Amino acid sequence: MGKTIRFIGLCGALVVATAASAQTQIATGAKYTALGSSFAAGPGVPEQLGSCGRSDRNYSHLVASTLGLVLTDASCSGATTDHILHTSQNGEPLQIDAVSADTALVTVTIGGNDITYTSSTFGCAGKPAADRCTANLDQAAIDSLVAQLPAKLGATLDAIKAKAPEATIVVVTYPRVFPVDATSCDELQLSADDTNYLAALGAKLEQAFVDVAAAKHALIADAYVGAAGHGPCDAVPQRWVNGNLVADSGIRYHPTAQGHSEMARLILAALGK
Repeated sequence: MGKTIRFIGLCGALVVATAASAQTQIATGAKYTALGSSFAAGPGVPEQLGSCGRSDRNYSHLVASTLGLVLTDASCSGATTDHILHTSQNGEPLQIDAVSADTALVTVTIGGNDITYTSSTFGCAGKPAADRCTANLDQAAIDSLVAQLPAKLGATLDAIKAKAPEATIVVVTYPRVFPVDATSCDELQLSADDTNYLAALGAKLEQAFVDVAAAKHALIADAYVGAAGHGPCDAVPQRWVNGNLVADSGIRYHPTAQGHSEMARLILAALGK
């Protein structure tokens, strides 16, 4: 009998994921593959492993250490869903190649680069408020990328399941970078208009994760919802995510070491650990 795990998603929507008991499926020494972009890799979080911005303290390493799993971390800064499925990045193998039939656990955080979420944020940071940087973005093109994202995420989960039919898949969302009151936050170094636009883009990314995880019956570790009160505008020890100023670890607009620790905790909770 499977167990039913409930999560509260964007706008309070209830997400229900049903899976066989992860506690009996994922044994010590089992294979674990981590896929994703920089929010999975952990750039700027010590210690760096020399390629792709991967840290030995990113959430996948913390989960593997806690559960005694054999980790293959294929995450890479700048990755898109295409880099998981179709296109080599920096000479690396396709990320999906790290998944095999005997993989027991797969975590994935991907999609932000598909919709230019991070590059748009980087591009607008520190610009004068009067510039309204995001007004100069091709917003119609970004809207089209957002519309395509659910299908790309769904194809990614399908490909994982095809290669590892017995694996437990946990979708790990991007922590929320822009809190509700972020327009008054100096740490972001963005105009109010730019902050509102980028916050809405982050919310669309979150909704795509919630919808696809539910449709594909994957577990979800919802760092977006969990990050409330832990954004770049909060006290440094509480921050899961940096603003344009790096608090103590990580890089700008990315998870801190504390953020990765909390994302690992959410994954363990999703697994019933």
